[in-house]
Amino acid sequence: MSDDTDELKEWAETVIRTENRFCQKAVVTRVSGTCPFGHCEGDTFTLTALHSGGMCGALLNAVMPSIVALHYGGSLVWEKRSDAFTGCCPEGGRVTIDVRRQENPGGQLLKEEFSFRDMTGKGYPAIDAFRVFVEVEHIEGNCMWGHSVGDRIEIDPFNVNGMCCLLYNQLYPYLHVLLSGETPPWATREHSIAGECPDTFNRLSFRLSVEPREPE
Repeated sequence: MSDDTDELKEWAETVIRTENRFCQKAVVTRVSGTCPFGHCEGDTFTLTALHSGGMCGALLNAVMPSIVALHYGGSLVWEKRSDAFTGCCPEGGRVTIDVRRQENPGGQLLKEEFSFRDMTGKGYPAIDAFRVFVEVEHIEGNCMWGHSVGDRIEIDPFNVNGMCCLLYNQLYPYLHVLLSGETPPWATREHSIAGECPDTFNRLSFRLSVEPREPE
């Protein structure tokens, strides 16, 4: 039993060390007009497959597949640079970023806290009318990011709000579905969906729901 425990511990340590080997430095190179989230030319973010670095959720979601590719040592077949790419936000391409992979000094888990930005009153009626919450309902093992059963996090299409990027990316399309007043046909509750994060080993289950915004 001891040998099995030691092997499992060694495996877990290897996974964590490898997971945190790289990070990605993203720099905003151009902003056309005004970014509603407030990004400006020259803004710099440190990203991993789990860490949003304070980047707008819409921009993050648009480049997330490329971030994941770089983070795990891959490269994009259309890029001449094996360790970098250029991306832009989905909202009319207002924000353009340059992203490059680099070694993560110390190999520690990057987990910074960033404040939730109020996106009401900026021309998005759905956000003016509703709030979106994700609640962690079950975890089979241990969430590498540190989410716990009972966590209830407010998010929207712009605010990642400290959530694991892989989980946020998983539910991102349904933010728009629910904010549009719709419900997927397979959902068991109206204006709410349930799902699992991409970590099939630890199997975090979540529920995403919308609530009417209380008048101020």
